[in-house]
Amino acid sequence: MKRHTRNAWMALASAGAVIAVVVLVSAGHQRGLAAAPSADACPTAAFPGETATVAPTPSPVSSDQMTPALPRTVEPGWSGAWSTAVQDIDGPDLTGRTLRQVVHPTLGGSRFQLRLANTFGHEPVRLSEVTAGLALDNGPSVQGDSVRQVTFGGARDVEIPPGGRVISDPVELSRPFGRSLAIDMVPRGPTVAGTGHARPVATSYLAEGDHAGAGAGDVFTHSVSSWYWLEGIDVPDPAGDGTISMFGDSITEGAGSTPDENRRWPDLLSARMRRHTATAALGVINEGIGGNRVVSENQSCASPSASGLRRFGHDVLERPDVRVVVIALGINDIGSGTPATTVIDGLTQLADRAQEHGLRVVGATLTPFTCATGCLTPEKERQRTLVNDWVRTAPEFDAVVDFDAAVRDPADPERMLPVNDSGDHLHPSDAGMAALAAAFNLDALVGE
Repeated sequence: MKRHTRNAWMALASAGAVIAVVVLVSAGHQRGLAAAPSADACPTAAFPGETATVAPTPSPVSSDQMTPALPRTVEPGWSGAWSTAVQDIDGPDLTGRTLRQVVHPTLGGSRFQLRLANTFGHEPVRLSEVTAGLALDNGPSVQGDSVRQVTFGGARDVEIPPGGRVISDPVELSRPFGRSLAIDMVPRGPTVAGTGHARPVATSYLAEGDHAGAGAGDVFTHSVSSWYWLEGIDVPDPAGDGTISMFGDSITEGAGSTPDENRRWPDLLSARMRRHTATAALGVINEGIGGNRVVSENQSCASPSASGLRRFGHDVLERPDVRVVVIALGINDIGSGTPATTVIDGLTQLADRAQEHGLRVVGATLTPFTCATGCLTPEKERQRTLVNDWVRTAPEFDAVVDFDAAVRDPADPERMLPVNDSGDHLHPSDAGMAALAAAFNLDALVGE
């Protein structure tokens, strides 16, 4: 694709750029259990297939920092209805417990299969039982007659190898759109969770003993604020409609929205898509990670992540039947002092790589941020503006969604409109999430 505007933006952004590296740490929490130990910095782990250690603050960006995508493990004819970007995180001791995780697929239907991952594990994860059922009110209770035994090659138990993933047999269960699933897992033997998603804005539940498939939620007496081992839910896609991947940071992850209410902007966008002919059959998967950056690692122990460049292969290209990717990254790079030139270079590489794999690419502008602690400086705002001006006109993208315009205060464009602000001046509220979802032109999203 043409690059006739890119050099001009790079030259503008480099003038007077100031680099001041600041690690932005967002605190995680667990309820009913002792918090996992933390340190000042946690190095990010390697994905399967990586052969080299990547510097935490690469500059300039080079193509060898991109992790290669491994072959997809899902058979053709399936596409993603739900997914999460897994991280190398410290989880609770699950020995002798049942873990119940409530997730919100973006497609209904009568069949699905689970993807379980042990991406960052050093030992096999052994599960003696896995069940699935319809959650009641997104809480710990399950509709009793909906519970299904999940099998793997016909067996109830399964072992997930270190660095690997497993796919379940198809599960027969009728699910209307908008109904959440409760996935129960019972580890076999001593087990401490390590691969998961740190801050999904959703509650998971723990019960002492084997209570897989229990309808009543009162046996789940503890709760945690993370997901473990569950990487995706796929559904049959005989028409080949495919899935849209939302590749972003904590704003995509849903930070600032009401927990357990599924008011993340990708969830709200999916609901819009169901009512529109051109997008009604497409799934939406959320690959947002809090604190994620385009070009550098986030070494916060609360939510560690490889850079967007490193994780793109694993979290987008390896997912089943992705047809469109929305790239909503860069705000944490700017917040940590990375100049717009480097962010633009990284976004360009992500767009190029997606298009090389046949994906349609949608770029998103960066929302305003000021933060209660005064993290915004005039220079950072200048760099954010330069990235946004480039995104709006970049030939690298097939379409653009203007998140900045959707939530900013017209009277003070460097800030979010108060109703759109969750209160931390960085993450949108429920109303702000709705504004982001409403900003998409659905026909442009899929190229109609």
